[in-house]
Amino acid sequence: MSRRATIFCLAVFLLGLAHTEPVSGRAPARRPPPLLPGTTSVLWVAAHPDDEVLVAPLLARLCVDEGLRCSFLVLTRGEQGVCLLPGGCRPDLATVRTAEMTRAAKLFGAQLVLWDLADGGGVADGSAPVWDAAAGGHAALISSLASFIAASGADLVLTFDPRHGSTCHADHRATGNLVVESLAHIQRSPTLYFLETRVEINASPFTVRFSSAAPAAAGVFAWDATTAWQTLVQDVQAHPSQFDAPWLRAVRSTLPQERAVFLGHAALLLASPELVRSCQ
Repeated sequence: MSRRATIFCLAVFLLGLAHTEPVSGRAPARRPPPLLPGTTSVLWVAAHPDDEVLVAPLLARLCVDEGLRCSFLVLTRGEQGVCLLPGGCRPDLATVRTAEMTRAAKLFGAQLVLWDLADGGGVADGSAPVWDAAAGGHAALISSLASFIAASGADLVLTFDPRHGSTCHADHRATGNLVVESLAHIQRSPTLYFLETRVEINASPFTVRFSSAAPAAAGVFAWDATTAWQTLVQDVQAHPSQFDAPWLRAVRSTLPQERAVFLGHAALLLASPELVRSCQ
């Protein structure tokens, strides 16, 4: 065979390989269009292990489907929570929840950093004097958080709206306040978005409802999480110490019209305080 013929055959062979389906038989996945154009890196800042459940479908879209670089900062280990494991939480709840959070972060391919501020350190006005004291003062805590955010390289930060914290938990509200204040100390601060999902829990029958804390006029938009709702279910299953069978049933039975994640640009929301449902 001539050299030219050999080269031609090799080219045909390689072309054939390029069009061969993967061994699994599945076509290569295609990235969806960007939900938040211009975003390349996301930082989720939360108070407790399992807080990301509230925004899990959105994180799946950004971190997994779009392939953005994602990181999670969780301020506490959740040691004051209630253990729902039948055999108890050993050696202690903080250890169990740390392991659960580590597994959950892997669902999103996110880098996880857990601080060890005291669970329950927030108070009703959205401050956290216990956290301030542990960090050596409020200014020191703000400096540490600002340094972490800047070092993360994120161009978008997502956290709780300090007016309601989604569930009115004082730690959630304190986390939102700390992030807002910290970003003011960063020269080139990332864009800040608030989670505007409000969660309502009914005891009998046990149900969980998701709604928006503010209207579109305040800058809030609803991202349809119907196709990504299974990620929320999987995330709930990653935290068995906090979510038992009734929780799982409630999440799975969420009405289709409520399967959404509500969020908005923090600057717009802070400029329209009268439009946001607060906890006061």
